[in-house]
Amino acid sequence: MLGLAKRCRARFLLTSTSEVYGDPQQHPQVESYWGHVNPIGDRACYDEGKRVAETLVTCYKHEHALDGRIVRIFNTYGPRMALDDGRVVSNFVCAALRGDPLVVHGDGTQTRSFQYVSDLVRGLMAAMDADSDQVDGCMPVNIGNPTEFTILELAEIVRDLVRPGAKIEHAPRTADDPAQRRPDIGRAKAVLGWEPTVPLREGLALMIDDFRARLGDAVTAPTKKQKV
Repeated sequence: MLGLAKRCRARFLLTSTSEVYGDPQQHPQVESYWGHVNPIGDRACYDEGKRVAETLVTCYKHEHALDGRIVRIFNTYGPRMALDDGRVVSNFVCAALRGDPLVVHGDGTQTRSFQYVSDLVRGLMAAMDADSDQVDGCMPVNIGNPTEFTILELAEIVRDLVRPGAKIEHAPRTADDPAQRRPDIGRAKAVLGWEPTVPLREGLALMIDDFRARLGDAVTAPTKKQKV
């Protein structure tokens, strides 16, 4: 793809990830932070794959004057996500709608920052629409919501919105699970004029409506004692 962009003189966008920061020792994470990644861990193929992709884009930028944009995406959620994609937000929503326990890995004190999909789309468009002179030397850029929640807080919010009587259970924590994740979006604000606008509860309500419609008969009706 980089070779094609070079030949066509096209603007190139790499959708990278907050996973390049690994289990960060700096909080919140700024783009200049190099990260703390286990190169042979269970998550390494994804973490290091994105890191080397950033390296390749940067090399093409320096060697071939490619107009490359790198956006580091933090946890994103919203309607039309795959029901079985394994991401924490969709897992919790599906479990609550089906009447299953919400499974939290570990004690739930690990944190994440969740952005609604429309905020992400605006950020990607801002990164691609910006003039080359405007973003030259200002990539990569974090695109995420800096409001931080623990995983247990997320489970409780989903439970409150979907099924107040749902159980929250704990399972062993997954390997190399980052303890903290929160973007510094100062660069996105200054260079792209972007920041997120959709709060978590508002975005989750839209996502829940979509998941409820798609799950259909698989959704367990709440008992009369539960509020919906």
